[in-house]
Order: sequence, then structure tokens, then C-alpha cells
Amino acid sequence: MSVPLYQLPEQQPSVWQPTSVAEAMRMKHKWGDDSVLIAGGTWLRTRWENGLSPLPQHLISLGNIPSLSGLTVDSLGHIHIGPALCLADLMKNELVRQRCGLLVQACSEIAAPSVRNLASIGGNVMSRTGDLIPVLLVMDAQIICSDGQNERSLALAEWLESPISSQNEVMTGIVVPTAAPLKEESKYEFYLKVGRREAFTPSVVTVAGRLSLGKDGTLTSIAIAAGGGSAVPARFKDQEAAAIGQSLSKELLKYLHKGVFAEFDAVADDYAGVTYRKQTAANLIVSECYKAWQKGGGADAPRS
Repeated sequence: MSVPLYQLPEQQPSVWQPTSVAEAMRMKHKWGDDSVLIAGGTWLRTRWENGLSPLPQHLISLGNIPSLSGLTVDSLGHIHIGPALCLADLMKNELVRQRCGLLVQACSEIAAPSVRNLASIGGNVMSRTGDLIPVLLVMDAQIICSDGQNERSLALAEWLESPISSQNEVMTGIVVPTAAPLKEESKYEFYLKVGRREAFTPSVVTVAGRLSLGKDGTLTSIAIAAGGGSAVPARFKDQEAAAIGQSLSKELLKYLHKGVFAEFDAVADDYAGVTYRKQTAANLIVSECYKAWQKGGGADAPRS
């Protein structure tokens, strides 16, 4: 006789389908901790099955709120992504493919196609450890939240550092600024994920970066971030600030490696320790910066 992986409660949750953010928040305020706002539910389901979170009495679905599954572009060219939009649909969108190729690449490396047909971008971000977060951080993404009446916008980095307020707010948008590099600049970007096998695996380390180099090989902009496992992803702001205006060089790469290793707030688990994760993140980021140096770093760049 087979034994279930987890024991289902006698009474299954009630599923509610509000048609507006205001209605969803009224339900959330009414039931509080006995309810959960849910889109695809793939991340939440793993937590319920592993006993990390209790199965609530009420599931408040966000799937029938059109604004939360849409994608629009504002007058500045910034892309507004509905948090309930599933990863598969995000990857198929031609505008996103043209302007946010790094985000599409990151989506393609999350779980299996069947999961990406359900999993939402908002759910990945709401977990605070999702593999899309490093990419969104280096793209300077903004998070829009609503209490059901009023919205507020804040930088993703700021949102990650703020207390979790799921009782009082729901994410209603993710804004990704897009801008073409200047003609005199060369742009490089990267996303790398290290897992315990090649595909369909949780990350051990994820890194992302965007660099712009002037004709003389100096860094005109740089954004680098790391996450993975249970770590909350973050940018390396001090290292970025020190690198701006400098030419990529062995000395600068050594500085970046040392800084990433020291500042990455990695979390150990049964499969990988803190030192391994720090070393891997630093190695990956510096390796990609070295490649950018090779491709467009000026007269002093190494040649392959």
C-alpha cells in the first residue's frame, strides 16, 4: 500500500476568485493568517508539502484580476509586468524578448516547462529568494504594491529589505526600465545559475550582471548581483561604486572578487556551505567581467 507524502487536512481550503485588487484585499483583511493570496501556487505548494507552511483555510486567487496578468509599456519605455503573469507567457512576449533578453534567459532556467506554465513572476519575487531576483535587481526593477485603495512604488532592493507585509499589501506590478546603450558604449550582460544537476534543479548560486564600457575601456555603468538557495539576493553597491570610471584590469577584477566574496550573504544547507557559495558567486561574476574586458575593454584588454 502506498503512503502519501503528506497528510491532507480533513477540510480542504476554500478557493475565492476576486475580480479586483480591492476585493482581494478585503478578503485578506477579513481572514488574515487563515488566508493566502495565490497566483500560480507552485512555490507555495512545495512549502505546504514539505511542512514549511500550514495549508490555509482560504486561498484567494489573483487569476481573475486582469490588471495583474497584463503587460504594458509607459511613455518612458518602461515595461510594466503584472505579477500574476506566468513565466511561459512572459518568455513568449515579443517586447520582453527584444528589450529584456536577460530576464527571458533567467525564466528559461527555472524548473520545467510544465511549472513555467503555472509559476508567476510575482510568486518568484514574493519568495524573496527567487532566481529571477538577481536579474531584476541589475535591471533596477521597481515593485508596485497596493493596500486595495492606494498604490506605492519602491525599488526592488528596498522592497527586499523591508518587513514582509502580505497582510496589508499585494504586489500589483513589476516595472523594468529599458534603455538602449549610448552609441559610444559597449553593453554586456550575463545570467548564470549553478545547480546540483544541469536542468530542473534548485539553484545553489545565481548571479547576474550588466556592464557598459566606453570606447576607452572604462566602466560607464556596472550592476552585479548574486543569490541562490535560501539567500536573499542583493546588489554589490560598494563594489559597483568603486568600479565606475575605472578601466577593467587585473587589479579591478581582484577587487571585485574580494568584495563579492566578502559581501555575499550566502546561506548554507545540506548540499553546499557558505564558503563554497561565496567562492562560486565571486568566480562567476569576475569570469564574466573578464569576458567583457576581452570583448571591448580597450587597448589594454587581454586577447583570447
